[in-house]
Amino acid sequence: MKKTSVFVWHKRALIKIYSDDIRCLVVEGNYTKILISPTEYYMARCPLDDALKRLPAGEFVKIHRSWAVSINYIEEIKRDAVILPGIELTVSRQYYKLLKQKLSIIGKQSPPAKD
Repeated sequence: MKKTSVFVWHKRALIKIYSDDIRCLVVEGNYTKILISPTEYYMARCPLDDALKRLPAGEFVKIHRSWAVSINYIEEIKRDAVILPGIELTVSRQYYKLLKQKLSIIGKQSPPAKD
């Protein structure tokens, strides 16, 4: 199976990054931080939406106006948060429904427990 890759400018060189290795993308001013791990990342001088256009559409989903995550790294989804290995990000109300549509979900949500 062929891996999808992108190139990012880093220290005056183009570095290849495989989309499978990207956990999430975070907006920081005029830059998009591409997280490979909680401590390894690359900074790309572009808006988040432009970075997402270069990555596989079915693999990444926007969860906030400033964050997008790889669905391959999601460990848990709460109503207001997405948990990735070593990272917890807030999910905006407007993106929660879109996030659920991108996932394969088995079963229906059970009603809240009665006290």
